[in-house]
Amino acid sequence: MCFIKNMYGNVANKNNSINFGLRIRLSDKGLLNLSQKPDILYASTPLDFFYREPKNKQKLDALSIKIKERIRQEQRKANNSNIKKMVLNKCYVYANKLRALASKFLVYEHLLDFYKSFKLIKNLTPASPQYIVEWAKIGNSIHNKFIEMNIEDGKIEEIAKSGEPHIFLLNHNNPEKDKFIYPIFNSFLNYAYTAFGRQNDCPRPNIIVSHNVLDLVNNKFRNIYKKMGLIPVDASLSERKADKNVLPVRYLIEKFIHKKSNLFIFPEGNNSIYKDKPLKDKFQPGVAKIVKNILDVKESVRIVPLGLSYTRDKNNMGSVHIGDTILLRRKGNQIYRITDSGIEEFLCNSNAQDVTGSIKRLLCLELEKSVVLSKIE
Repeated sequence: MCFIKNMYGNVANKNNSINFGLRIRLSDKGLLNLSQKPDILYASTPLDFFYREPKNKQKLDALSIKIKERIRQEQRKANNSNIKKMVLNKCYVYANKLRALASKFLVYEHLLDFYKSFKLIKNLTPASPQYIVEWAKIGNSIHNKFIEMNIEDGKIEEIAKSGEPHIFLLNHNNPEKDKFIYPIFNSFLNYAYTAFGRQNDCPRPNIIVSHNVLDLVNNKFRNIYKKMGLIPVDASLSERKADKNVLPVRYLIEKFIHKKSNLFIFPEGNNSIYKDKPLKDKFQPGVAKIVKNILDVKESVRIVPLGLSYTRDKNNMGSVHIGDTILLRRKGNQIYRITDSGIEEFLCNSNAQDVTGSIKRLLCLELEKSVVLSKIE
């Protein structure tokens, strides 16, 4: 237990019921209650260069995000003239160019690791067991960074052992930092898959992202992102074409139904720019529609809320609270939530007019709980 550093002393004395109290380094996967895999625990991957962002990139990213947040707020106004719409669209293009320039700083700063990563990903297929092993290595070489995560609850082990794909819901209040949390959590999860010997058949990661994430980088970078499971969709707040996301979402649902992938989703999407609004007002219905479509074909679906929060500590990658698995099961035309004790709680009829609304409210409530529990004072 030499890797454990007590950060807050007696948590109970702080009137806090959360049993975090651990600083977990990105390389501390050995703290999981699993048979250790030394060949993974002490190995590194060139993909870790993502965690070594130069300051110039961080500043450009922050500026771009700030500009785009303002633009999106203006785009939401109903009385915009055609000229204003055109100006806003032009500004958005230039803000994206700042992000593209920022990505070049990352590549130039870590040119060797970037090409090692490209070469590694190029020769790696998601179906291969080595793909899961490589995911499990992410973070091992970043010894000075740590996270707060309730691994003592054994939830990562339960998810990996279940043999079922899961939908992971993440709040999205800090785009600059949120992008790192998904790989960290997924690295721990994939390590658990390898410890259970499931690297051949476990679900592969897929994360739904705005198409801008892939549009703004060069082809080599884009190939790395795609191989890492990023699925681009149209996340525009204005002038979005309703049918544009049909094909990628259908593809993801098909993979999920056949136990080929875990889905990672930020349900707020670009609504995250509205910092003063509660989560329930930003929570988009898309994830509820995905769950409903899965239940139309599959008897049950498992959803895990991942609450995220951050501190000012530059070495802290963030706090992650892994919430209880939400198990939804369809019986005929009725949808039930199954509690941990096996009790069936009626949620709604699968053919009800507001079925997606009922699912959305439940998922939002559970994600809100995890967000609160992720915050450590």
